[in-house]
Amino acid sequence: MMPRVFIFGNTSFSRASIPEILADFEQLPTVDESALTPELRQAYKNNLEAYRLFVAEKDVPLRQIRDLTGVDPKQLYLLLQRVLVRAEDGRIQGLRGLIPFKHMKEYERCVAVKATSVLFTKNASGAMAQLLKKFPSLNTWTRKNVRLRNKPLRPGEIREVKKSVRSLHTDFLKKCKHLGVQNDEYPFNQDLLGFRSFQALVKQITLEQKGSHRKADDQPASVEAQPDMEFERWPVGNVPFKLVQFDGHKIDVRLTLVVNDPFGMQTVIEIARIWILVVKDVSTRCVLGYYIAYGVEYNKDDVAEAIQAAIVPHRRMKMTIPGLEIKEGGGFPNEVMPELEYHRLSWFHYDTAKSHIAQDSLDRLADVLGCWTMSGRLGIADDRAIIERFFGLLEEFFHQIPGTTGSKPTDPVRRLGNVGRDLYRLMTVEELEQVVEVVIGNKNGDASSALGGRTPLEAMMYQTSKPEFLLQTLPVNRRHQLFLLKEATIKVVRGAKTAPHINFEGVKYTSDLLARRHELVGKTLRIYFIARDIRTIHAFFEDGSELGILVASRQWRKTPHSLRLRKEILRIIRLGFLRVGPGDDPVEAYVRNKRKAATESKRAGNSIAKVRAGIAAANSAAAFGDTPFGPVAPPETALSDEQASLSVPKKKAKPGEVVVPVPLTLKKTLLF
Repeated sequence: MMPRVFIFGNTSFSRASIPEILADFEQLPTVDESALTPELRQAYKNNLEAYRLFVAEKDVPLRQIRDLTGVDPKQLYLLLQRVLVRAEDGRIQGLRGLIPFKHMKEYERCVAVKATSVLFTKNASGAMAQLLKKFPSLNTWTRKNVRLRNKPLRPGEIREVKKSVRSLHTDFLKKCKHLGVQNDEYPFNQDLLGFRSFQALVKQITLEQKGSHRKADDQPASVEAQPDMEFERWPVGNVPFKLVQFDGHKIDVRLTLVVNDPFGMQTVIEIARIWILVVKDVSTRCVLGYYIAYGVEYNKDDVAEAIQAAIVPHRRMKMTIPGLEIKEGGGFPNEVMPELEYHRLSWFHYDTAKSHIAQDSLDRLADVLGCWTMSGRLGIADDRAIIERFFGLLEEFFHQIPGTTGSKPTDPVRRLGNVGRDLYRLMTVEELEQVVEVVIGNKNGDASSALGGRTPLEAMMYQTSKPEFLLQTLPVNRRHQLFLLKEATIKVVRGAKTAPHINFEGVKYTSDLLARRHELVGKTLRIYFIARDIRTIHAFFEDGSELGILVASRQWRKTPHSLRLRKEILRIIRLGFLRVGPGDDPVEAYVRNKRKAATESKRAGNSIAKVRAGIAAANSAAAFGDTPFGPVAPPETALSDEQASLSVPKKKAKPGEVVVPVPLTLKKTLLF
């Protein structure tokens, strides 16, 4: 019989009465697992799986949950209570409550500290925090003097430089006396007068004020990321998703971009060649996903975008070219077979390009997706013959297009396809995107001799329908964490004189939750961002607990833009080549600036193409409800420019016009 416990204010609680929202992992505050040690990470995963079975698989007996995860049935209700505990940000702890040994609140001393003696020392844990809480002015005085201790002398100023902690402690005791602390009270009733606690406090304040952070100790690699001994030999892709190959290829064709000017006319400009990044399954020859990088070179963030495109559900592009569509029998695996959405990869095979072999990226790939990674031998293309052959087939297509550059400067097709300066005969970026979608989708539907005359999609359907094929989709609670494929950035919460915020790439970010929590000023956060659109970022605390989504200041939240683009905009602003007013959209001003230079520079055209691609991707994601970090709740209060609200812009109604209310999508969570 199910034990009777006291949850939700009901002593007759049972698993059947658990609200469905507690099983919706995309809506619960989440955890950055990479911040945990291997031991804590494994214990967290056990708690997470036990919690998932407890709230989502209510037919699974408690004994079976214990056998699968090692979590005792008595602990399941404790885990549920920890998930429901109110956090400091006003939300429930959510998945943060499943972190082993995580304190639901900071230790707060309640009793007075007794005097120490020579023979016996009483416990004084939390005594310094208790003292500072009792006398807020003492806390303010300490922080001010620690800041002054690390501040250089001003012109004409005479004071003690780098005041010693011992001298500062003496002044601290004088301040305590002035505030009325008695001799039988802390810190005067201690042998060392609280010097060690004060020394630790000074060190902590100094680190916070300098914005430094403690680096994690070197930890051994995760057990999951270590390949078993039986895989020392070269892996064979004999089943779908066991071995995938990845590479990037520069498209062999000149491209143009059509830009609409303020006068309603169009300007055609040429851009530099761009890259296509592809993830291909070895067993079935299916292209799992691709990504077009608009930079002159691509980096590790573009690689992460391509990997994510191979896992998340594929959204078919809307075609504007008449008669252009993917043929019957073509498409992408997780589009044709929805059961393959979010299927994990076992082995990820890449070459030795610098953007591929970034060690932190490979570690995150192993941790987030649970796959092994391996590099092909330098200079031996046959190690990745399948992906190289695919790019060869793409070249055959692009070499037939006017404006092709060929595979090398001496390629004859370069001369045959030369159109000179007649830019209107070149393919546009919009046309290229649609053509690439159709070409790759059709390749997945073309018969292959390597598959016995079957198409890659037919081979995928056949092999995945076998009884022995094990479907290994990512757990629901991990599907919304693919942004963790990116590297965490450490930032310090600022706002001593303003609302709390962080500074990221020259722009202030905040949220309603952060703006109200002044105690976080000086604390460090781990933030993640989607490189293609950095209007929002996802913030976590150092222990892995989620803070939530932070939004850029009003100027920078209007137009979708990438990390590269913002750096470029800020660079030319500093150089004085671009001026942006307080109410101007920097991205729009940048496009206007580049439009003038695009007639002389192809790279300027690439810059405009990246802006256009970012806006199109953001609009497409919004149409399907695929926001980078899930639905974002608009801030509740009207903030200053750097903490402005996310309210929907109001549209002025014309006389006699009926105003239709705009619905808002709010993030579902439990608030107290």
